[in-house]
Amino acid sequence: MTIKISKNRMDLTALPLQNVGNAILIAAPSVDLTASGFVASFTAGQATVFGDVCYVASNGKATLADADALATSGAVAMSIATISNDAAGNFLMHGFARNDAWAWTVGGIIYLSTTAGGITQTAPSGADDVIQVLGVATHADRIYFNPQLVQVEHT
Repeated sequence: MTIKISKNRMDLTALPLQNVGNAILIAAPSVDLTASGFVASFTAGQATVFGDVCYVASNGKATLADADALATSGAVAMSIATISNDAAGNFLMHGFARNDAWAWTVGGIIYLSTTAGGITQTAPSGADDVIQVLGVATHADRIYFNPQLVQVEHT
């Protein structure tokens, strides 16, 4: 069995599945504007800040999602930093995020907003709006981010 370390990344492809341990996520990040979970690097299709949710556009870039139409919904990632347009940055794919400016109702569902990049606890209800569940509030300033790929369009 070999584990290769290259550029601060471990290559675990040589490990047998039974040797891969549990992935432990921190459900209560202790610092404002932090996240714990599965993270991927994308090129931003627009400037983003912590908490902006994005879909992957046809050019492969993480672009601000909004619930105004099917074409701009489909959020799969949350920016966990300030990222300039056309710059690479880290996005939370699944896990927990904390922002002390949030004031969620604990236990309430988090939805994609009709504001580009936004999240809300009010399901969109306008004509042609898209309802996409993004997660649940675990604390007034924390969410469990688990974007669902099934979406419902209002008609």
